[in-house]
Amino acid sequence: MGQTLRSIITSRNRSRRWLPVLGLVGGLAAPARSVAQSPAKPNANVPEFTRQGLLIVNFTPNAGADLKLGRRAGGAVRSRVADLVNKRDTDVIGGTVIDTRMYRSGYDPDASFTMPTVRSVAQYMRADEYLAAWVAAAPAGVTMGGTLILLRDEKLRQLLPTVTANSADSAATLFAQAVAHARTQLVFMRRCENALRSGAGATAVESATEGVKGYPRAVIARTCLVWAQRATGAAASTVLQTAQAILAIDSTSVYALEAGANALDSLKRRDLAADYWLRLAASDTTDIDLAVRVGYGLVNGGSSARAEPFIVRMSARYPDDIRLQQLAFRSAYENRSWPVAIKAAEYLWARDSITRADSSFALRLGIAYQSNQQPFKAIETLARGVASFPHDARLYSLYGQYVRVEADTVIPRGLALFPRSADLLAMNAKALRASGKMEESLQSTKLAVAIDTSLRQGYLQIAQLELQMARPDSALHALHRGLARGEDSALVAQFALAEGNTRYRAANGSKLVADYRTALQFLAFADSVRRSPQSQFLTGATALAIAQQTITATAQVTDTVAACQAVRDGAALIVTARSGLLAGRELYAEPARQSLEYLEKLDQYAQQQVRTLCPTVPA
Repeated sequence: MGQTLRSIITSRNRSRRWLPVLGLVGGLAAPARSVAQSPAKPNANVPEFTRQGLLIVNFTPNAGADLKLGRRAGGAVRSRVADLVNKRDTDVIGGTVIDTRMYRSGYDPDASFTMPTVRSVAQYMRADEYLAAWVAAAPAGVTMGGTLILLRDEKLRQLLPTVTANSADSAATLFAQAVAHARTQLVFMRRCENALRSGAGATAVESATEGVKGYPRAVIARTCLVWAQRATGAAASTVLQTAQAILAIDSTSVYALEAGANALDSLKRRDLAADYWLRLAASDTTDIDLAVRVGYGLVNGGSSARAEPFIVRMSARYPDDIRLQQLAFRSAYENRSWPVAIKAAEYLWARDSITRADSSFALRLGIAYQSNQQPFKAIETLARGVASFPHDARLYSLYGQYVRVEADTVIPRGLALFPRSADLLAMNAKALRASGKMEESLQSTKLAVAIDTSLRQGYLQIAQLELQMARPDSALHALHRGLARGEDSALVAQFALAEGNTRYRAANGSKLVADYRTALQFLAFADSVRRSPQSQFLTGATALAIAQQTITATAQVTDTVAACQAVRDGAALIVTARSGLLAGRELYAEPARQSLEYLEKLDQYAQQQVRTLCPTVPA
């Protein structure tokens, strides 16, 4: 028996050119065979392609069944397939060779093979195809099913029909026929692939189509047909039809799902395209490259809403993959999921130099911050972007817009956070005043001053607002309070002097005693706070004007008592006028001289009027 096994193994080594013995699991795969180029109608006496090796190992039995059932099923199908195929084209690896390999690797030959083990055995034995199959025994009969897989690309697989028979032998015969029938498509698949490599797309379509005609359930040949259709620019609807024909047989076909998704994107059927993309992703949840491809397929196809949960989940699983973070930012940005977009963007900004070199990224991140109620971050990001890309007009324009918006909103937002901040209240008062809301500005200023009595020039601002609302008495009151609360006396005096001078000039136009009296109040207050030649002269000039208006007006007063009181009031102001005018002679020499000359004449007239109108009252 040992001699027989050695003869079998030696013979297979010669025919298959075995590599040196490697471990069963984790061994290196043998180099793929080169596929010979051949004409469409090969010579019947010369093999068209390199002989293909087919590995059929133990079937996986149903739960609770004897493991020997799986070994017997695998052996029965293997022997029947070997009888059905052309031995010049196909080498069905013998069961003895498989058993020997399992013994040497420490495995029980009756055991079921895991998929990694099957692949390892297939690689070691230089198989081109292998069968992953199962068997189930029940009182009603035996059922078998499985998948034919190409080792060079395990995504190229043919789901085989399930067969049931009264006995294991009958089931094995039916299943072997199904395997042999399914393999008829492979020669057409190889012809299709060769044509694609040589750029003969139409020939590829023809070969794949012929394979499908010969085996209507063909998945592998149809897969090459999809490739050929896309290579020849076939209509998206045509590609979709072929992809859906594959999926009707094998709903997990990776190539069909991707081709169908792309075709649906072209046809703008976004919802169904998204279904296909996500089904493709589910085919291998550990493949990062596949996840990235699916992510771009979803986003580029206009399905960001469907893409975002998937991409966020994958980026959380693989947080250091830049591509997934880029997709997370893009999908979340398009969906306006600002927290998610910002998280991904901050990661990219910190770790990806290509991202930092993209001015449009800074622009979108600024928009995301602003939309997420983070104006400070938005302005900071855009300011940094403007500094890095000084020639980008879009960045600068958005930066200017946000700065302007922030100027309008920063104070109300600040007051909502800090309602007792005197500084913010003062700023708010200034903004309200600029917008013409005087009463609101005044109330805000008063509140600010009440909270912080040391607020610089607070009472001067109150006085100014009172004046703008035509309330001079209230303004003067604010100046008195400001002086008492520690306002700079020089500033208070200057403010009052300026206002008094303005009102004196206005009174010169109106000639109303009331206007002169208001001016005199401010001028006299200014002079009392900080005396100066200017304040004294203006006080004297204003007093002179009031005295003149009052004394000369008595000529029209018929009531003797009222006329007497008026002339006495006017005469009393002459003293104030003279004092002020005399003090201002050095600074205002000529106006003071002329005013004093007139004052003397007015004084003489006033005394005469007092004697006339007030004969019973001592002067």
